[in-house]
Amino acid sequence: MSNSGVEARRKRKEWRQERAQKGGLTPKSLKQSEAVPTVDGERPSTQAAESEPSTSAQDLRPRSSPTPLSATPIRRHVRVRAKTADKGTHMDFTTADKGTHMDFTTADKGTHMDLKTMDKATDVDLAYEDAATQTEQLDKQLKEQEEAIGFLRQQVRNRDAMITALRRQLEEKMAPPMETLTTSKTTPAGRPKMNADHLQRTSRRKLADQIADVINRDRSRSASRASLERISREVRHKFAHYTPKKKKQQQPRQNDSVDPEDALLILGLVGTQKAYRRLKGTIRLINAKLDMLPPLKKVLEIKRRICGPLQYAPIETNVGIGFVCTDVEAALEARLLSAKDNLITFGDEIYIKLSGDHGQSCTKITVSFSQAARSNSPSNNFVCAVFPAKDSRENLERYGSTLWEQIDGIGTLAGKRVKWFMGGDVSFIWAMIGHCGSAVTTFPSPICSCKSDHLVKQGEICELRTIDQTVQFAEQFTRAMVNGEKANAAVRSAMMGITKPPLLLSIGFDRIIPAPFHVFQGLGNALIRELEQQDGCAAIAQHFFRRFGARREQFHWPITICRTLVHLGKIQKFSFAREHKFLGLLDEQGDEALHSVWRRLEQLWKCMPDADQILQQLEHHFVNNWLLDTGKIDEMKQRQSDQREENDEFDQSDEETDEISLINVID
Repeated sequence: MSNSGVEARRKRKEWRQERAQKGGLTPKSLKQSEAVPTVDGERPSTQAAESEPSTSAQDLRPRSSPTPLSATPIRRHVRVRAKTADKGTHMDFTTADKGTHMDFTTADKGTHMDLKTMDKATDVDLAYEDAATQTEQLDKQLKEQEEAIGFLRQQVRNRDAMITALRRQLEEKMAPPMETLTTSKTTPAGRPKMNADHLQRTSRRKLADQIADVINRDRSRSASRASLERISREVRHKFAHYTPKKKKQQQPRQNDSVDPEDALLILGLVGTQKAYRRLKGTIRLINAKLDMLPPLKKVLEIKRRICGPLQYAPIETNVGIGFVCTDVEAALEARLLSAKDNLITFGDEIYIKLSGDHGQSCTKITVSFSQAARSNSPSNNFVCAVFPAKDSRENLERYGSTLWEQIDGIGTLAGKRVKWFMGGDVSFIWAMIGHCGSAVTTFPSPICSCKSDHLVKQGEICELRTIDQTVQFAEQFTRAMVNGEKANAAVRSAMMGITKPPLLLSIGFDRIIPAPFHVFQGLGNALIRELEQQDGCAAIAQHFFRRFGARREQFHWPITICRTLVHLGKIQKFSFAREHKFLGLLDEQGDEALHSVWRRLEQLWKCMPDADQILQQLEHHFVNNWLLDTGKIDEMKQRQSDQREENDEFDQSDEETDEISLINVID
């Protein structure tokens, strides 16, 4: 124990003895009174403390004898210390609680922080492991590529060493004696004039075979023709064979620049000016010297000159944008004046056919020259109007009102009289003549007055409809509707199915030509459907279609429209049908081919707000009309055929030259 502690205990003992002497208490009793406080803070007597040490503070009673005055300060001091002890204990407990709480909180936070730190450390470790794995994989791939490159380089070195060894052997064997060198002569070209007879024939053939193997190996590795020719010349020079100069072959036309007018067809095929620029840049990227396509500016100048008389106005529909030509006469006259021998005229008359068809979610109204050399080509059809809607009477009136007025006003073109015809499928013809458009009516035929009961009867006399009669029926039907009558079957039968006047008064019913393919295809579908409904015939019919690769359209037509189609199929007994049915046959093929032309624009009708690209397509199609009329398409096809023959001859002559060179080397 330290000296300070001993000194403190000594002073405390002296202090107790001094106070005990003053108050009449012994040091032992004073120590017990300090240790056991009462309820009010007083100390019990020494006897009570010794006799009852376990008595609680509640059982203690105040003493009867008064307490000496000298003990009062002691009780107060003890009471203060007892309170201080209580407060200290409370504070200790509170501090302990707070400390414990803080300890737990710190422990929780520490644990949370430790967990977070572990998670982050785990993520970093995983990311580091992934990066290390990827680095190993990349190093492995790089090593494999380096090994492959080294292997290829070694092969190239081996091949070069083989060629060098062969050339060294050739030089050694071809070296002339010293006396020959002094008397040798040279050719004007500088090559030595030597006699090859002093070489042994066997060794020469052996070396030639080895060089031929090298050449063949290079040929298998897609060596260029120039390198093969160079090697052949070197071999022939080593053997003192004079190689005549190769005649200059005519270069193939594929390296020549394309005519700007021919480039119009390329512009129409690629679709847009941006695609044309991209194609031109791609060709130049392949070979900078091979600039086949003319500049786009020059091509556009020719296109603007051709499309000068072409004018279109936009049509806004519920599902997209369409166009209608605002000057049909100028466009047709430009085609007629630019045509060379492509159009065949009958005297002073020009046969022009108007047709329409709905397909690929849009209706196309086209005009074609029936005497064209290629009347069934889609390039012969001039698109007068196109709009994303069906070919109903309401849509034809709404979107093509100005078109019908223009066609009715065209009577002559370039001094020749125009004879108009109209074709298309049955629904289009019904809409154009003002028919109600139903095969259930009493008079379903769009061109004659034959009743539905007499459509398939033989020997029935039918009369053609007339324009005046149709207009009169339309006026009567309008008055009936104004008077409050209903458009029932009786009213339509009285008007022969006519509810509105014809849209074109200049085309008589004797010049309306139903589409033959549509008619007979519809009849064929109807007959096959009836055949498939028979017992055991469905599988045979399907097998028959699969053999020919055909696909039957699933049309469910009623018997009434089938009767109408049968009647239209046999209506060729009329003189006009026998005279002009070829017009519908050929022109219908062009209409069907136009479906493929406009198929790629189907989405543009629905979602494209800007009509510039659609207008470009219409201009491209008019350029195709001009190319067909001027005979440019035939000229391009003839040039392609000639170019193909020239290329074949060039390749054949080049192969023969190579064979001759190798034969000379071996011999």
